[in-house]
Amino acid sequence: MRTVLPVANIAILPDSMLHQSAPLCTTFHHKGRGCTGSDKSPSWLVEGRKSQFRSVGPALRIFRPGAHRRKCFPLSATGGCLLRPVEIAPSPYALLRSLRGLGYSPETALADLIDNSLAAGARQVRIHLDWRDGNPLVEILDDGTGMNFDRLVEAMRFGGAGPSAERQGGDLGRFGLGLKTASLSQCRELTVASRREGLVARLTWDVDRVGEGWSAVEPDASPSGELATEFQSSGNGTLVSWSRMDRLGGLWGLDRDTFNDRISDIRAHLAMTFHRFLSGETRRLAMSVNGRALNAWDPFCRWHDATMALPRDIIRGSDGAITARPYILPHRDRFANEREWEDAGGPGGWVERQGFYVYRGDRLVSAGGWLGLGGARAWTREESSRLARIALELPASMDEAWRIDIRKSVARPPAWARGRLAGLGADCRRRAREVFAWRGVGAGRKGRRSNTDGEAWPWEARSAKAVPRYRVRREHPAVSAVAQALGAESGLLEGLLSALELTVPVERIWLDVAEQGGAELMQPAATEIAELATPLATLVRSMDNMDNTGDRLDSVLRSLGITQPALRAAVIRILGEN
Repeated sequence: MRTVLPVANIAILPDSMLHQSAPLCTTFHHKGRGCTGSDKSPSWLVEGRKSQFRSVGPALRIFRPGAHRRKCFPLSATGGCLLRPVEIAPSPYALLRSLRGLGYSPETALADLIDNSLAAGARQVRIHLDWRDGNPLVEILDDGTGMNFDRLVEAMRFGGAGPSAERQGGDLGRFGLGLKTASLSQCRELTVASRREGLVARLTWDVDRVGEGWSAVEPDASPSGELATEFQSSGNGTLVSWSRMDRLGGLWGLDRDTFNDRISDIRAHLAMTFHRFLSGETRRLAMSVNGRALNAWDPFCRWHDATMALPRDIIRGSDGAITARPYILPHRDRFANEREWEDAGGPGGWVERQGFYVYRGDRLVSAGGWLGLGGARAWTREESSRLARIALELPASMDEAWRIDIRKSVARPPAWARGRLAGLGADCRRRAREVFAWRGVGAGRKGRRSNTDGEAWPWEARSAKAVPRYRVRREHPAVSAVAQALGAESGLLEGLLSALELTVPVERIWLDVAEQGGAELMQPAATEIAELATPLATLVRSMDNMDNTGDRLDSVLRSLGITQPALRAAVIRILGEN
């Protein structure tokens, strides 16, 4: 007796079958749609065409419809499944166009190419962007080891050295797609020329030429450009050329001024991403854009005396160990001028650049942001935490654990690291908020007298269940000086300060700050300076042990909030006159 079974997509063998003795092979007959099994052996399902079988065994001998040859398919030793491989090749024409839309910007695309230059041992990378009336040519030339033709073919292969490939310490690659996807996100024609030991190899991917096969072309020359001319007489190295731009990229169709603005963005991004190489913290790399050398931008303002570097923390987990170091950057008042303050903020500004800085092989992968930490309500970039920045060091072996994306611009912490990172982030944000609120002086400097430290901040915060309370420090040198001048009437000052403290409009202040998009101080107008300078100079002069020179004066002025350059100069001028 035969049992007819429905057709399935795959063959399923019961686990019990693995322990039975059965013929080595079973004949599989074409009798019509469906499968049949013997009563004396377990039934199982076979994908398929119109076929039937009688019995089963460790392998299945199949007659394909209309065929006379027998083919034996082995059974899976684990799941008892028979899988028939079906090759489904992607359409080169469609896939190549899809890969162009991965979301690269010109600066992130160029950064991906510089990764390849570093992997090739380059010491110098030059980038040239030629406007050409809105249809630009971009060239990248390095002095690395170069490639012969076979190596170039592999470099131009999509997915050549993927995530599972073992990479040397200086190899910043990830998916084996960067050179191609980054470049073709910006242009329709990518040409790579490389010289090694005097021999030049050259290949081009042309989006419009890719049809039914993955075929690049071997051109006689690179697109004519400034760096292409230099490459003809240079030594070992590689030249990458982007030509035939279109609207999918970020450089096509721009007017001259907008194009120059994009070049400025590119310079800023590369100075940030590769700042450790540009500064020589790791092996040095010289870089230039349109002939102008790039200088490193340090996200942590380590050159500034007021930057607070907190202790390093090593976080170990199942995938290895990472190193974290928090920094609290100086308050705006501690910078010499507005230009210095803005430069320290970095690309996008202070609010955008706060948070974690994730490094992979000394290359910056993620510049700011809080990595989705903070609990149910993930932390956002806020004005009060803009001075908080944390450096995270990852080995390349953690790419999978941190889910580094193709563009090497996004990192996501694994579960084992999130708790410790959240603790570091919370502490760093708290400290940054104190510096932000107390203008770099700190809320905790209590009881310091003017004869030892004139920089005690006049306000202190007192916690409350609903709204915080703020109190004027009675021990502040300025308060002490006024109380002493009043003598027996000093109680009037105490009453006035107490009344003012009860009426500080905290809610209104926060509402105004939120509506204005930040708490940036406006520079006082000339009329305001004239009104403020004389009474402030009188107050400064009345303070104990006051002298008119050196750090002492500067400290006292900061303790009174006299930090705006014009107001500070006016107060000092009046002090000098008297």
